[in-house]
Amino acid sequence: MALEGKFIQDNLRKLEVKEYLLSELSRAGIGEIDIQRTPLGTRVILQARRPGIVIGKKGIAIRKLTTILRTRFGLQNPQVEVNELEIPELNPVVMAKQVADGLERGINFRRAAYTALRQIKESGARGVEITISGKLTGERSKTVKFMDGFLKHCGEPAIKFVRIGYAIAAPKPGVIGVKVKIMPPGVKLPDDIEIRDIKFEDEKDEVAMDREEVKEIIEEIIEQEAEAKEEDIAPNSDEVEEEQQKTEEDKKEVE
Repeated sequence: MALEGKFIQDNLRKLEVKEYLLSELSRAGIGEIDIQRTPLGTRVILQARRPGIVIGKKGIAIRKLTTILRTRFGLQNPQVEVNELEIPELNPVVMAKQVADGLERGINFRRAAYTALRQIKESGARGVEITISGKLTGERSKTVKFMDGFLKHCGEPAIKFVRIGYAIAAPKPGVIGVKVKIMPPGVKLPDDIEIRDIKFEDEKDEVAMDREEVKEIIEEIIEQEAEAKEEDIAPNSDEVEEEQQKTEEDKKEVE
């Protein structure tokens, strides 16, 4: 098999594994799935809202999951690692799934969206956008967006900082798609401006520095005044010569 074909086949296998895990472990609230190939085998890292459901009682569920990954998907020596999400409300996949579950239970789409929007903002997100598309109020499909805060929509910051999650709800009227965009807290954008105040470590140093500056300014003023007085007092040599010539001419006229 060519090298390109092998890469395509590996990526397709990873996609199948991720789709299976998301559907099989939907109750656990899977937020992120990372599949890594190591010399010892394949490492599958799961970020879950409720990791106890993935592990199961005495580890039965995770051993069963490992067997399925090895036999059904052909992963070599799979090692499943489960971590708990620190702040599930800042994970767009988890929140999109929460909105989709609410729509399937018959909750109004506006109520479900605003509830998720409030939870995300209270968790400290800088901006959030929830998009719901499908048959929401009638026979015709439509798209409704709910936004709060500041969110980048284009450029490198949108690609680098904005997290996106998708979920699908299947109520009786038809399929509804949910997309959640979250800009997490602490993001520093290129156009952010920070004004810093200069603070002295010790107030005594600040007072001493002010006194020294005042002394220098006073000394400069005194020197300038002294120079000005000297220029006013000092006679001009040309004027002195003219006065001497006048006195000599006056003496000659008198004689």
